[in-house]
Order: sequence, then C-alpha cells, then structure tokens
Amino acid sequence: MANPAVHAPPVAASAERKLPSWLTLGIIFGVVSAASILLWGPIGVSGTYPRFIAAISRYVVPDYATSNPYLAKMPKFFTTETMLVVGLLIGGFVASRLGKDAKPAMQMVHASEKTPTSRYRDAFIGGFLIILGARIAGGCTSGHIISGITQLSVSGMIFAAGVFAAGIVTAKSLARGGR
Repeated sequence: MANPAVHAPPVAASAERKLPSWLTLGIIFGVVSAASILLWGPIGVSGTYPRFIAAISRYVVPDYATSNPYLAKMPKFFTTETMLVVGLLIGGFVASRLGKDAKPAMQMVHASEKTPTSRYRDAFIGGFLIILGARIAGGCTSGHIISGITQLSVSGMIFAAGVFAAGIVTAKSLARGGR
C-alpha cells in the first residue's frame, strides 16, 4: 500500500499567496475608472488648487475674486476631486510611515542633497512646477491619462505617450548620474 504522505502536495506551496497579475489589476483599474466617470464625471487633481485659491480669494478679497475671470469661473471648492487630493495626501503620508525603507528611498531619489530641508525644498518646487504645468496644459496626469484614456480621448493617449517617453528619458539620465 502506498504511503499517503508521499502523494500530498507540499504545505508551503499551497500556503503561498499569489499576487494578482498586472493584467488583472489593469482590468480592475479600468472598470473602477469607467464607473467613476459614469457616476461622478471625469476626475482630475490639478483643478483643486485653483479652486482652493478661488475659495480663499472669495473670502479674503471678494471684489478681486469676482472681477478676475479665471477665479470667477472656479466652481465650489469641495468636490469629489478635492476628496481625491485629500486622500492622496493621507495615503502618501501613511505609505511613507509604513514603508520599510522610506528614509533610504528618499535619500536615493535626492542623493545629491545633503539635508532633509533641501530635499523637502526640492520636492516642493518640483510639485509646484508640476501643478503649474498641469494648469498650463489644461489638466493633470489623472485628468488626461486616467479619465482621458478611459474615455478613449486621442489627446489623453498622446499626453500619456509624451509622459512615458519623458519619464524614460529622465530615468535613464538620472541612472547615468545626470541631474
């Protein structure tokens, strides 16, 4: 009679959790994005910042806010996009605290900077330039890429191709030690 233990699958193999594939995650992301657009409309993050400035201006200098055509056309501040920005801030903070190697990763990204103050300064300046560029471009990556591609927008696809091409060139430059 054969020993049943010989034919049993190894315990370690059956206990392993397999992570979902990129394709599965991509499909889930696409479905959630489409549902978000159907339920709330296209999303974007960069519009939150001028809405924030408009809300403050309406409170501090209401005459200027109503006479400025750009600020006057800004809708109310609290929207689903505002909550997305708040969620991104909270999520980024939580991830930085829960990550195993948060500090070494920060030092690797800003290897030439010697102090935390200079790294935070550079991050702030970079973030400001990204927001400025997004407003000049009429939207941010979440608006152009996520909402745009989900709606099969040609401009979203062109923007995504440009973002990824620039990202590849930048990453290769940084990997070679360029600044």
